[in-house]
Amino acid sequence: MLLVVAVGVLWLLARPRGSVRAVPVATLPSPSATPARAVPSPAATAAARGVPAPQPTVTPAPPPWTPTQLRRLHAALGGALAPAIDGAQGWSLIVLDAAGRPIYRNHASQSAAPASTQKLIVASSALHDLGPEYRFPTLLAGLAPIGADGTLRGNLWFVGSGDPSFRARDLKRGVEALAAAGLRRVSGGVAVDASAMQGEEINPHWNPADANEDFQSPISAVSIDEDTVEFDVTGRLAGETARVRIRPSSRAVTTSGSIQTGGGDDVIIAADELPNAFTLEGNIPPGVTEKFWVPVHGMPRYVGAVLQHMLRRRSITTGAPPSVEAAPLATVVLWEHRSKPLRMLEHHMLVVSDNHYAEQLLRAVGAATGYGATDAGGIRAERAFLAHAGIATPHIRLLDGSGLSRGNRVAAITLAEILSYSERRGGGAELRRLLPAGGRQGTLVYYDFTTALGRVRAKTGHIDGVSSLAGYVDTYHHGRVVFAFLINGSPGDPDTAIVHAIDRLVEF
Repeated sequence: MLLVVAVGVLWLLARPRGSVRAVPVATLPSPSATPARAVPSPAATAAARGVPAPQPTVTPAPPPWTPTQLRRLHAALGGALAPAIDGAQGWSLIVLDAAGRPIYRNHASQSAAPASTQKLIVASSALHDLGPEYRFPTLLAGLAPIGADGTLRGNLWFVGSGDPSFRARDLKRGVEALAAAGLRRVSGGVAVDASAMQGEEINPHWNPADANEDFQSPISAVSIDEDTVEFDVTGRLAGETARVRIRPSSRAVTTSGSIQTGGGDDVIIAADELPNAFTLEGNIPPGVTEKFWVPVHGMPRYVGAVLQHMLRRRSITTGAPPSVEAAPLATVVLWEHRSKPLRMLEHHMLVVSDNHYAEQLLRAVGAATGYGATDAGGIRAERAFLAHAGIATPHIRLLDGSGLSRGNRVAAITLAEILSYSERRGGGAELRRLLPAGGRQGTLVYYDFTTALGRVRAKTGHIDGVSSLAGYVDTYHHGRVVFAFLINGSPGDPDTAIVHAIDRLVEF
């Protein structure tokens, strides 16, 4: 249903307390009412037939660890990890048994830079505060329905809620839907409502040297394509200027310079001081196409320019340039897009270690809990969740959601207790199912596990000088255990040492 006048009001966007705005949505036709009918349980049906009711399956508890086994475990893990921690600047290591009790500790309460294992904090907080089935809504809306003459009176609002997965192709479908509903003219202009989240687009604690990298993109309520723009560079004949296509197209992105065909393969797309202006340099082989994603900034105005261009491509005119402003209280929803459920977004985030998803979730959690849709609000919400769950947080310091900042500090015991809490409390294995399988998926695909292959699910973490891994291992004799290994400033090969330690752990 593309054009609707709301008869009810539903709160769609996660916003901080004190700034609530209602956005009306469609009321879908309901089917004819059917009287409720009680459905007997399988146990009641079996009893009525004189058949014994099925009994729940009880998984036997794993055998307790004996003192001898614990001594062997300490020796095995200590030997495997020694090449990485000898001479390291710091480390924090722990293993918890199936009941959540420590069975191996080495500076477990000493905090260290966690890198991307920190995403476990925002993942668990979001599952708790938003719920695994939560979906981010994105709207195109107006003050009134599209008129019979194809005119939308006033502005066409784009209203975002921080969906990290929203793409330009989704917005294009929205424009196509409006065109199919008869839209030919917007008497006002495109207006972008980014008020669902506040704060700086770029976290001040991030490394400015990474400003042109796609893994360090802006944070905004109107996120699109993970707040990057795609450059498709194609080599032509040797000596000719390469073809460069920008996706999505808009007047917001400008370029200078050129890329030549031939002479090597060293394409450079560098951001200038002006927002969304890029210098092109270098060379590309003939007939080769390469794709590059670079961050864009000033997201509300950028998204407004993209939407304006899409409207023009569909021959829909506007009467004013794009603007950035909040949508009015009484809004008619013309098109709505909902993200996949949160659990699926988190699976993507944890498998490929997507920083942008983590940062968007951090602000969404802050908004949902009333602490504010900012980084600071999200961090307060994370701390509140950790306190609620009774999770130890010695010397914790959180500066972002993704672990990009080198100033973050988390102890191994904190990450391990998060994993253990998820396994033993409500929602149980939900977090474990969202993690990549060791040696087979995502950031773990190149980890060369042997005995642990197929028996480990974990989150990796890497920034300069930091190697970390935290997750679950199914041991041979003692069931599922939790581990968290964080090593900073190692002169050795910490990833290999951690893999060897997990392989030894499995054998117990």
